[in-house]
Amino acid sequence: MHGHPPGREENVPRSRLKVPWEDVVPYDAAMDGWRRLKAEAIDEHEASALWAALELLVPSEVAELSVASSDDTLTVHDHVAFEALTGQTVAAFQARFSWLVHDGEVFLSPRAALAVVELACRRNPAPVLDLVMAEEAVAREKSKRGGTIENWETREPVTTSAEFEYDYYLRRQKPVHEILRQWCGYGSVTAHERLLAAEAEVNRLDVLLAWAVDHIRRTDKSAAELIEREHEEDRITPYTIRPVPQRPLKPHEIPRIEVPTRRGWYR
Repeated sequence: MHGHPPGREENVPRSRLKVPWEDVVPYDAAMDGWRRLKAEAIDEHEASALWAALELLVPSEVAELSVASSDDTLTVHDHVAFEALTGQTVAAFQARFSWLVHDGEVFLSPRAALAVVELACRRNPAPVLDLVMAEEAVAREKSKRGGTIENWETREPVTTSAEFEYDYYLRRQKPVHEILRQWCGYGSVTAHERLLAAEAEVNRLDVLLAWAVDHIRRTDKSAAELIEREHEEDRITPYTIRPVPQRPLKPHEIPRIEVPTRRGWYR
């Protein structure tokens, strides 16, 4: 033993041994394996994105995340279904990342789990993008009017301000959403094709509406101008369709609106 003279023997109490003496070698090997997995750790935003996407795309009977011996490690149960979801075999991930076989099952490192989920997102991006849109819509509403959180001591709801909710979105939610969108990027080829078709259709309708407005202007100039103005000002753009949470305005930033009223006899 290191630090002791060779040939020296001591009696070690059973309570100090984590496993029987004959199992020390495999136990040490397993601990070395878990340390390798922990060395490929991920940050909290990546972990949040990992758990959210995996819950949507990968059934628990195929693979699931574990936090027992190492946080965010991926346990693979069904190798055939795993390959169908990701397009790659488990061995392909074992060749690139740290892994461990424990109780007959393969455990992949957190970095490997990120790669697995990214491939799953590319093959099936729709559920993940729908989740991001729904969460951003809720965050946008809370950033306008505030929300509620649960007091961890009393378990009672506590009202939060719009500033608190917007700060929470920036620190906690937005980084996770950006990671999820990045993972889904390569799986949006058909979405790009739909975008091109939509742009072409909008251009066709613009030409058709311009022709109709010109004909209306011959008989009703004011109606034609109203239609033309609303068509330009109320356009639906990527900036208006995406529910982007915005910073709540300070009192001095809110524009003043003057509402004209009729003068009463008492004034």
